[in-house]
Amino acid sequence: METNTHFLNAIVVIFGVALVVAWLFRQVRAPSIIGFLITGMAIGPFGWRLVGSENVAQFSEIGLVLLLFTIGLELSPEPLKRSRARLAMAALGQVGVTAGVAAGMLLAATGLGVRASLLFGVAVALSSTAIALKQLSDRDETDSTNGTIITGILLLQDVVVIVLLLLLSMTTPNAGSGWTRLAVHVLVGLAVLTAATSLARWLLPRALNQIVRHGGRELTTLFAVLMACGGAWGASAMGWSPALGACIAGLLLAGADQRHQLVAEITPFRDVFNALFFISLGMLVHLDVLFSHLPLMCALIAATLLLKPLLTTGVVVAAGWPVRVGVHVGIGLCTVSEFGYVLMHQAGQQGLVPPDTMNLMVAYTVCTMIGGAILFPFAGPISHRVSGLFRGEAESGDEDRKKSAAFKNHVIIVGYGFTGSNLARMLTSTHVPCCVIEMDPSCVASARQANIEVVVGDAVRMIILEHAGVNTARALVVAINDHEATRRIVAQSNARRPELYTLARTSFVRDIDALYEQGAKLVIPQDFETSIEIAAHILRQFGIPDNIVEAQIAAVRVGGYGMLRGKATDRAAHAELIKILERTATQTFYLAEQSFACALTVAQLNLRAYTGCMIIAVVRSGKPTTNPAPDFVFQANDVLVLVGAHRQIEAAKALLDRNEPPPTDLVQSP
Repeated sequence: METNTHFLNAIVVIFGVALVVAWLFRQVRAPSIIGFLITGMAIGPFGWRLVGSENVAQFSEIGLVLLLFTIGLELSPEPLKRSRARLAMAALGQVGVTAGVAAGMLLAATGLGVRASLLFGVAVALSSTAIALKQLSDRDETDSTNGTIITGILLLQDVVVIVLLLLLSMTTPNAGSGWTRLAVHVLVGLAVLTAATSLARWLLPRALNQIVRHGGRELTTLFAVLMACGGAWGASAMGWSPALGACIAGLLLAGADQRHQLVAEITPFRDVFNALFFISLGMLVHLDVLFSHLPLMCALIAATLLLKPLLTTGVVVAAGWPVRVGVHVGIGLCTVSEFGYVLMHQAGQQGLVPPDTMNLMVAYTVCTMIGGAILFPFAGPISHRVSGLFRGEAESGDEDRKKSAAFKNHVIIVGYGFTGSNLARMLTSTHVPCCVIEMDPSCVASARQANIEVVVGDAVRMIILEHAGVNTARALVVAINDHEATRRIVAQSNARRPELYTLARTSFVRDIDALYEQGAKLVIPQDFETSIEIAAHILRQFGIPDNIVEAQIAAVRVGGYGMLRGKATDRAAHAELIKILERTATQTFYLAEQSFACALTVAQLNLRAYTGCMIIAVVRSGKPTTNPAPDFVFQANDVLVLVGAHRQIEAAKALLDRNEPPPTDLVQSP
């Protein structure tokens, strides 16, 4: 009973502290993961001892199992299939180069063997998926160029480490066993894994389909937890890492049609798993080991946070991205991964890494996670500052200079994504000259295939804007997902040509005012425009006159979408505008064959006398007749142009929709 009390005390302490830390770090807008790691070191058995050492291993194992299950579940194979060769080469190059340099330094400076040094090198090369994705999500950078590259490299890193964990589990023989027994062990492991995977891929989707259809949310959540624990148990039975088994279980479910439902059900628990794992990881840090090797630890952490971004930057730039993007990605991937800890933990359990070295590795991993999370918010400013030192990268040669000289009164489109490509096609079809600035080779190839002029480079650099003819352009459209780069492009173009019509697209409400201040003539927020279009379609479905709908849209757009952003003054002005326009609304009405008004004259119908609505024009076979005479005869398929208040127009439409005269002698005799 006393043991159970200690365990419950530990749970209360961990989650109570996690709640307070998460709240505090959210108030100061700092990554909560930093707080979890520091908290773990403080309350653990090597700190204030609020949690006993007998519980730390259990919590870290549980947290790791659940965390890696969610990572495996979200590791869909579809992004891997869509990944271009260039991104795959960058990811493999980043892992290979960083692991090689780290392993070489360890071999030269320590007495570790080749195998242990290589494992350490791979662990250093891996970056924390939980930290990087959380930072990207908090900063709304997931869909930016930098975020896409970081996410793609993290995805491929996870695949690499899963393969390595499998190989490590299968190729570590028992003491005294030879290569023959090792080969048999590997073959048996592969056979069991293949059979289990084949059975799971056939059985799991069917079982999951029944659970989702008939079991509801409760059974779906229980099934997810069962799969995580079952995968960990199965891996342990095979002598593998439990965390690896949980991750494989998540991967098996990632291919099911109901994966999104599972992700939706497990998402509320993901932050709990993160908190549990990172606090437990912090509690594993031996503070006495950390302080006794403090100079060495500081040197290792500084070398990692400096050399790893440099190596990653070099690989990304070599793959074809600009220096600015390379530096941003390098800083975003400077942490050491939770997968790296899993890899070294597995190696330590199999005797490949001495316990003292493993203790140093845990402290090193936690400290680089903290340092990397602190550096991440500064990735943008640092990348722009560093890219300014490499002005030679933007030089485009004589050919681009000749092109820029030929541009005049044209539109510069920054980014050839969905928005940019559609705009370029529309401008080209209407014979409006345009030029695209793009740095993604695949997008450049698509633009050239469409016979659109392209300047290859980073539009943040003024020299690239000059090559695109910013001095003679008529308009500049910034249609990229990188909000920080968007601000800099708008500011630079405004500094060069304040009169240039600059339109910027943004996904972030907070950027609207900033972009206007930096010189944008129009800022289009994507979510607001989508909501406006939806509202317009709904209003038209209810028969609201077109000019009222347009007035609604104009009122919303006035003042930088102030009404949608909760500005009372804009809402009041909008209401007043609608009241004015409702007094004289205009709408068209199609006269169907079954309408009783067919074959009647304007005088016989006498619409104004009974509804207050006037007919100011009739369009027949594409030819308008304005102010039709009293003897004008209506025909089927006429389009009537009605003028009146909203209520009057609705009454007129209700009357004209009738297929027989109303019982109240509404139609006058000739």
